[in-house]
Amino acid sequence: MGTFIGHILPGFFFICFSLWWTVQTWIRYFRSRMKDGPKFKCTVTFPCSCLCGRLKHWPIEGFLKVVAMGISFFGEIVLLGGEFGSVNGQHCTMYFFYGMSGIIDILMFFNILLPKGMDYVATILAVTVEGLLLGFHLHHREELDVALHTLLMYVIFAIVLAMLAEMYFKTSPLALFARSFTWMLQGTWFLQIGFILYNPISGAETWDLKAEHSELMTVSMIFAWHMAGGFVLVLSIGVLVKMYMRCRGNDLNSGASAMHSVLLKDSNDNSNAHMNDGELESEDEYQFTY
Repeated sequence: MGTFIGHILPGFFFICFSLWWTVQTWIRYFRSRMKDGPKFKCTVTFPCSCLCGRLKHWPIEGFLKVVAMGISFFGEIVLLGGEFGSVNGQHCTMYFFYGMSGIIDILMFFNILLPKGMDYVATILAVTVEGLLLGFHLHHREELDVALHTLLMYVIFAIVLAMLAEMYFKTSPLALFARSFTWMLQGTWFLQIGFILYNPISGAETWDLKAEHSELMTVSMIFAWHMAGGFVLVLSIGVLVKMYMRCRGNDLNSGASAMHSVLLKDSNDNSNAHMNDGELESEDEYQFTY
């Protein structure tokens, strides 16, 4: 990962998975708001309904994780001259755990005897190992390098919290959106680190790795804008998904309208009950004074 491609490749995979999860989460959320729609439920993976036949129900994400692991192994070993040292060994270890989480996804789909929630455990384990390796990856590095990867460790910690929240609050769309957002942030920040430390563009301004105070402030500001951009992107995808579903004839407000009608009916019934109670009280009072 100590190269430009070593940061771009994992960043690209993280962004792709995050975009997929974001789109599918919005679709599932809007369907749950429809009249007689299915109840919202969090899952580690999503079926790919755009495929044909049985494939639309298969754990495509699990297979993609395994393929991504193979591509990353190839990039670390073959493209770097076949050498296997401590640095790319750490990277391959990280890729292995993500690939293992994909294998768990596949086994869970085929109902192999695994405990419920093992797919969450495998993904959280992979992210935790990534953070562990990254923490020991920063010793004797330049100050700018340390600052960039420290911010990445904050994101990894946030991913673990989001996955734990999703694991225990299985009907909360916010937990699933938090997972998508944090993985998106991890992916874009990987890209940013690659362009700051290993910019391949000729003539591009290079950063001072010793990092004066002003450069560290700039890095933290850029990170904040990555957060803002990811948040806006998640919301924008929701708007596009809603427009797409409306164009396909889905009445997304029917569920909310039905609920509003029920609440309004209950409110009117309660008001009438209170009015009747008030009339009876006034009649009793009249009879008493009379």
